[in-house]
Amino acid sequence: MRGLLAVLLTVLVVFTGRLMWLQLAQAEQYADLSLQNFVQQQRITPLRGRILAADGTVLADNRVAYDLMYWGGELDGWSRLRRLLDVEGPPRPPDPDEPDQVRNGAVVAWNIPDVLVPAVEERVAGQANLYLRERIERLYPTNLAAQVVGYTGLADPARHPGRRVDELVGMSGLESGLDDTLFGVPGLEMVEVDYRGVPIDTQELEAALPGADVVTTLDPEVQRAAEDALAGAVRYVNDYRRSQGRPAVDTTPGALLAMDLTSGDVLAMASWPTFDQNVFTRRPSDPDAVEAILGDRDRLPLQNRAIEAFPPASTLKMLTSHTLLQEGYVSSATRYACSASVSFGGITWRNWATYHRGQYDVAQAIADSCNTYFWHAAMATPAFGDGWGPFMEAWHRDGEAFGFGTAVGVDLPGERAGRLPDPAWTREVRDTAWYPGYTLNSVIGQGDVLATPLQTLRFAGTLALRGERVEPRLVRAVGGEERPVRRDTVEGRHWATLHDGMRRMVTDFGSSEVIGPRAGFGVNVAGKTGTAETSRGEGAEHAWFMAYAPAEDPQIAVVTFLEHAGSSTATAVPVVRDFLASYFQLPTGDDE
Repeated sequence: MRGLLAVLLTVLVVFTGRLMWLQLAQAEQYADLSLQNFVQQQRITPLRGRILAADGTVLADNRVAYDLMYWGGELDGWSRLRRLLDVEGPPRPPDPDEPDQVRNGAVVAWNIPDVLVPAVEERVAGQANLYLRERIERLYPTNLAAQVVGYTGLADPARHPGRRVDELVGMSGLESGLDDTLFGVPGLEMVEVDYRGVPIDTQELEAALPGADVVTTLDPEVQRAAEDALAGAVRYVNDYRRSQGRPAVDTTPGALLAMDLTSGDVLAMASWPTFDQNVFTRRPSDPDAVEAILGDRDRLPLQNRAIEAFPPASTLKMLTSHTLLQEGYVSSATRYACSASVSFGGITWRNWATYHRGQYDVAQAIADSCNTYFWHAAMATPAFGDGWGPFMEAWHRDGEAFGFGTAVGVDLPGERAGRLPDPAWTREVRDTAWYPGYTLNSVIGQGDVLATPLQTLRFAGTLALRGERVEPRLVRAVGGEERPVRRDTVEGRHWATLHDGMRRMVTDFGSSEVIGPRAGFGVNVAGKTGTAETSRGEGAEHAWFMAYAPAEDPQIAVVTFLEHAGSSTATAVPVVRDFLASYFQLPTGDDE
């Protein structure tokens, strides 16, 4: 008995000591842990900033969406609630393996119509395992400039550190490029929960700061006109394809951009085909609608072709003409044969025309886009046969001055820098020196040269303004703070000759039947076409047309690019014609 009493006494002493240790010495620590069981600090997601057009039209906005959430357990009056919301079967409890459901509960019904919200609130009142969640959903009211504005999606913590799984992040366009600015600064709140983690009460500790509004330079009417003109391109492409004995197509991918030459504001940046951004932001998403966009491997509607790089073709002859004139290799009166071909290095280099078109000066060569003129002129420069000579050094330097090989920088992720090749590039990529054949390709915008439609828009504007390089501006203001217009200067003495060539392209040659005086177009236009060879062969070339108007007092620069459209005169020029007719409110043949 003494031994048993000793054991019992020892056990009591140990338990008493342990109890005193827990309740007295560690009381504060366990009080904190206990408090954490029912009080949690949570971050408050800020309201995302809006994206606006220049006139205040809302391009990206927020709406409050209501979802019915379920924590699990017994429900009261479920049959009536189910009929009200047209929900089948009992609700599913939260999945413990899904972080969003662990945090917020399982969704019983998404996007409850506003008219039903009061009735649902009344029926879930007093039920701890059901509640109405207010959620901010991104909305794109106009669906204009979809590739420029972009869209949002739910954050993936692995890809978007610092964001919660139920927060929105920009996936493309300005939504992505200015995501941190649009997102804002999170706040902090104290949330009291019950033993199941269901919120009971909240107390705000730090207010969330909403994201800044972003005001673009886009003009909604001009943007719509650009998208309409691009949508109508397929008609001209199919007319051309029929003339070539080719089957019709159902769409023509491309881009059309317009810039105000006084301010550099990008009035329109259209890429075709477009898509509905709301397909990605409305929850629950329609998987068929999402797959229709993501799975379109032929048309690639998510791609913003305005900032993708393509061979610029004959639009780059304006750079070649500038260098030839500026360096004194030709004068405005120097003539070379616009022959059907030239021969060099055992290769016959062919003009687009199959016959001799006469002796041309540089303005005529620009106007008729004569390849052989520029080949003759380049071959006559010093050290041409050695490869990279003084002419190409000047050509490359002038190209950089015009902005080729450098991204414009308009807050759009994925904007390409293009390519202005030189001997360093050929050594690195082709493991060769610079051969004369590379020069013959480059001076007419073929071969390894690449440019984006946005860079070409900047180029057209610089030509129109006689060397004043106004950088295209897509974002006018962020959070009420206006962004400055960037300007630079390209040296030159022969702008009048270059203007003469671009004007005569529209008055004296094929484009005159579409957008010139012969067509009765009401505004004088100056421009340059480009038809870039592709791997699909003849009849499937990329078509370019860059222009400015009015020719005598330039106000607007326009560039269009059409993939695999064929002849630029037959396809790209009428698209710009339709756009400019809308911009200047001119009647067209269709109106008559």
